[in-house]
Amino acid sequence: MDAFQTLWQRFHPDAVPVGRTLADNGTWNLTRFALLPNGRDSALSRGEFRSLIDRYNIITTEILRPDSKTWLIVPDRAAPEWAPPEAVDPAARLRLYRLKNRYRLTPRWEYYSADDKAVYTILAGEITWREHGFDRLFLDLYHDRLSNFILMNAETGAVVAPFMAGVYVSQPTPEALMAVVSAYSGWLPVPGQGLLRFNPAQVKPGGFQMSKAAAAALQRSLGN
Repeated sequence: MDAFQTLWQRFHPDAVPVGRTLADNGTWNLTRFALLPNGRDSALSRGEFRSLIDRYNIITTEILRPDSKTWLIVPDRAAPEWAPPEAVDPAARLRLYRLKNRYRLTPRWEYYSADDKAVYTILAGEITWREHGFDRLFLDLYHDRLSNFILMNAETGAVVAPFMAGVYVSQPTPEALMAVVSAYSGWLPVPGQGLLRFNPAQVKPGGFQMSKAAAAALQRSLGN
């Protein structure tokens, strides 16, 4: 088994490394943040756009830690051999080729998804996370040139999975996750769109310590 696949499955044994699936798969400590006001997925000004890129960097640095050994994970989707071939976008294939070369991404494993009847090749490579050192990834995400990529701390298994104007975040323990939720409670999604999930095996009796303001923001976001 590939070294990256072994590492991923040690940290996240019941999930696959495709960003959009994280909320549906896995028993782990997971939440999400919305990085633009009112749940919007597009910036209304240059200043708001700069703030969005800053927030991607801030939350990613908080989770991964500065100068950390990190895995950049990019899924490559294709039709299975037995299915009719899908239309290929030459520009998208060229972007993926350049991305693989830039970050030295290599195929790590393949799996078949029955949900969308596709084969995913998981491309991954090691990087050193530095704030604003990977803005091109967030720019490509915002402009719909890249999707479903994941960043994972190689030592802790902590995960950041950016999506359009937001991020999924996973931490190794419930306490670590709640510390991030408390610190960035102002970035929680609009009421009813929040997400908070814990690994049941790690939950301890007694609850968590949060400020009243952070607890109230979390309850609103969860729709409670």
